[in-house]
Amino acid sequence: MSLTGALNSAALGLQTTQGLSRIAADNVSNAMTPGYVRRQGVLVTPGAGQGGAIISEIRREVDVTLQRMSRLENSKMAQYQSIQEGLTGYTAYLGQPGDGTSPADKFNTFQNSLTTLSNLPSSNGAQAATVLAAEDLARSVRGAAVTLGSTLNDVNMEIRYEVADLNQALYQLRDLSSSRREFAAGSLESAKFDEKMDTVLDQISGIVDTRVTTSASGSISIYTLSGAALLEGNQVHDVTFNPSDGTLMAGTQDITPFKEGVRGLRYGSLTGLSQLKRDIIPRFEQQLDEYARGIVQSFENADASLAAGEPGLFTDNGSAFSAANSVGLAGRLQVNDKLLATGALEVWRVRDGLGASTQGPASEAGQINAFIAALDKPLSSASGTGIPTDVTIRDFAAEMITSQALERVKSENDFNAASSAAEVVMSARRNSEGVNIDDEMQQLILIDQSYAANSRILSTVSDMIDTLIAAV
Repeated sequence: MSLTGALNSAALGLQTTQGLSRIAADNVSNAMTPGYVRRQGVLVTPGAGQGGAIISEIRREVDVTLQRMSRLENSKMAQYQSIQEGLTGYTAYLGQPGDGTSPADKFNTFQNSLTTLSNLPSSNGAQAATVLAAEDLARSVRGAAVTLGSTLNDVNMEIRYEVADLNQALYQLRDLSSSRREFAAGSLESAKFDEKMDTVLDQISGIVDTRVTTSASGSISIYTLSGAALLEGNQVHDVTFNPSDGTLMAGTQDITPFKEGVRGLRYGSLTGLSQLKRDIIPRFEQQLDEYARGIVQSFENADASLAAGEPGLFTDNGSAFSAANSVGLAGRLQVNDKLLATGALEVWRVRDGLGASTQGPASEAGQINAFIAALDKPLSSASGTGIPTDVTIRDFAAEMITSQALERVKSENDFNAASSAAEVVMSARRNSEGVNIDDEMQQLILIDQSYAANSRILSTVSDMIDTLIAAV
């Protein structure tokens, strides 16, 4: 090798070691940065007859398989987490049988008061206690309905937030993809844009399930696992939400989860929120309404004193039950005003019947016993409630609370399982793609040694040239 060749090779080596040193320094400084992927300089010979090595590209050590698995598990975890968090507040209010505050316990208290009144029909105190217990029961059911309605409002608001975040992320990804194409593939700038794009894709995977493709020109497209397009090159298909029926659209495509005949979402927080919106909360509302219907109808049918269309002990906001107005009945459940202090305060009617024109014999317990007997008749609840039709009004509240609590427990178990799976995959991804400080320190030592060797070559060549010049 000539002196000029040696000089050029050493200078090229210094340039290469400087680039490698910068890459290693970036790796070390970002070792704790979430989502950062280790970078590595790929060395090649500059060409035939030339010595040394150059950095041909800066490669991010991405494990594509683990990345795809991690995003899928993240989507599943976010789905179950949304359901669990959505139900936690409501089921906490609802309580559980035996805690003294649940509708089931309020019903038991009311039932016991009826039994006491049956034994002491002439007691004004027993009559008043029964009315108070009835008020507590109605208030408990109304409170559950109001809390469930608030939960639905929260879910609608959360869906709007998630849709807004998703659209913002899609536009951000489109802009990043467009900017990245301005830089050569394998450059440091391109690697930095890839880093930012992967961070945004990880964020999107928590909202919806995704499948990512990259064209030959470098533009990125995102589809759901069902094939619905969210981003195609420079075109973003804006996601919209219809709060009236829970429909989700991506552009003109219906992506509502679990909707027959459409390319619906499968996983992600929007899927979990949609399940709450379209399935779980409506089922809970129907259970509450059926419970309220059972209470109102049971006491209307058992009250021999009532005329047609006259409200009984429990009312639909003061009116008799109407099948055409059953939706939302739980939120309108009231005790008949005739029994309350705000009305006539005629507590004797709980003994003689709400339609009685005058007080009956003080020792007569026939109507009270009819009320008690009505509690053991099957409620025949609607099939959509998921509660057997042969369950009596006496047992319906406990069945309802158990059913709704099990829904939350199931979502919690699903979330814990999905969270564990996501953590396992994420740990494997971090181990594969993350920065190992010890390895980077060793790399820096080798870079330092290479730099020193190239510097010595430059110094030696310089001395040789000086010697030759002095000899002339």
